[in-house]
Order: sequence, then structure tokens, then C-alpha cells
Amino acid sequence: MPAQNHISKLTLTNFRNYAALTIDLAPGAVVFSGDNGAGKTNLLEAISFLTPGRGLRRAPYADVAREGGDGGFALHARLDGPDGQVEIGTGISGGDTAGEGGRRVRINGASARSAEDMLEWLRVVWLTPAMDALFTGPAADRRRFLDRLVLAIDPGHGQRAIDYEKAMRGRNRLLTESSRDDRWFDAIETQMAETGVAIAAARAEMVRLLAAMIDRLPDTGPFPQADIGLSGELEAEIAVAPAVDVEERFRRTLAEGRERDRAAGRTLDGPHRSDLVVRHRPKAMPAERCSTGEQ
Repeated sequence: MPAQNHISKLTLTNFRNYAALTIDLAPGAVVFSGDNGAGKTNLLEAISFLTPGRGLRRAPYADVAREGGDGGFALHARLDGPDGQVEIGTGISGGDTAGEGGRRVRINGASARSAEDMLEWLRVVWLTPAMDALFTGPAADRRRFLDRLVLAIDPGHGQRAIDYEKAMRGRNRLLTESSRDDRWFDAIETQMAETGVAIAAARAEMVRLLAAMIDRLPDTGPFPQADIGLSGELEAEIAVAPAVDVEERFRRTLAEGRERDRAAGRTLDGPHRSDLVVRHRPKAMPAERCSTGEQ
């Protein structure tokens, strides 16, 4: 197995129930044990902040800061790996809780351009008990989970998703305002086509890699094999046509669907409507109909 980065030291300040905490960690599996409410999940949440986003709980930063503190929090991690040692720090100042942009990141003492710079050093993926409804819940949960996996191999995926969402919000605003400015629509829809197809392609590649890994698993293993795929027009087209052709068709679909979308008040086509489809292979059964243990 190739050498991997591991967190060798984690320091928290005013994070959840921890006024101050420093723990040293060894390579390999780590188990946190303790009484209910001791702060085990808080430690995992702290580690989840070492990647872009709002962490495994997706909580407002004001909720993350310790009650009774100054309203801010900080965490620091030392990573050891094949490329040496790196120090990552992140947090917010007291009262600075406005969204992802409010979180500061420093790498080896220098301010990072954005939280995405952490992906150069560490990729974090989590599975929690709260996600046991992943297959029975809304498609948005599965898209979010898949996009987190994509980030592990494609650091640029997060920015593309942000750009797509921003462009889509702009288009939706034009729709609700009954705007007829074709130039604005054309510009926004061109950006949505470029970023949307890139998002679909990255998701499709991740699903292909996962499917290949599943096929290499033994049939007699403790977990049932699964068939996975993506539902969505862009994902279907990207598998059989050049990306530039898919972009042009998606742009045309958006343009031709303005009146329909105006009536709906939102954009009805795009990767924001796609879904991760999982089936229990031996039973040929959709994952959402399987038992909790099988899921």
C-alpha cells in the first residue's frame, strides 16, 4: 500500500465543548471511546473541517464555537506523510461567522487563498450514523456524498460546483423577475453548460472507479456487491458523446426551456437533478428497498 498522510497531532481551541485540547495520534486506525456527550463526535467534526465545506454536521459556525467563548474557534493539525510534515490551521475570529468565506485557513504559517488549498495535502471522507438514510433520503444527499468522494481525486470539483450553483441562482433570479434579456440568459447558460458538463463527467468517472473496485471484491465477502450508476441526462450523454457536443446540447436545452422554467420558477435541467443509483447485486434490488444492515 502506498504511503499516506496521517494526522499526527490535533489541537482545538474553543471548539464545541473543548476550551483547549491537544492530542497526539499514531498512523493507522484510531478509535475514540468515552461517555455519551464527552465530545467524541466533536473530534471527528474537527477533522472534517480540514477540508472545504461546513464539516460533517454542516452546522453554522456560531454553533461550532464553544459556548462561553469569544465566538470564534480554531483548530490546528500536523500531518506527516511521504512528502514530509505540514501544518494546517483553520478557524474563525469572534463574531466572524458569515458562511464559508468567514473561515480562515493557514498552511505552514502562510494564509491560504481558500479552503480548497487544504485538498493539496489531505482528503477527508466520512460515513456517520446520521447518514444511514442515504439511500432512502432525497437525491440531494446522495449528490452531496458523491461530490465529497469526487473531491478526493479532483480538487477542482468543488469550485466547479460553486460556479454552477452561482450561475444557476442567477438564471433562476432572471426567471422569477420575468426578464427577457437574452444576452444575460445566453451568458449564464453558457457558464452552466461548461461547468455542468464538467461536474457530470467527474461524477461519472468516480462512479466508474467505484464500480471497478466493487467488481474486484470477492463474491464471498461480508458485504454484498452492488451495482452503481448515475441517473441524469448529462451523465447519460457524457458516456457516449464528446464533452463539447454535450455542452452545446445542454446550452440549447436551457435556452429552449426558459418559458417552461419560468413557469416553474426554477431550472429543471442539469446536474443538480441527477441521482446516484445503487442496487443490491445478488438480490437485484434497489438499495432503498434493502434492509438497514444491507444498506
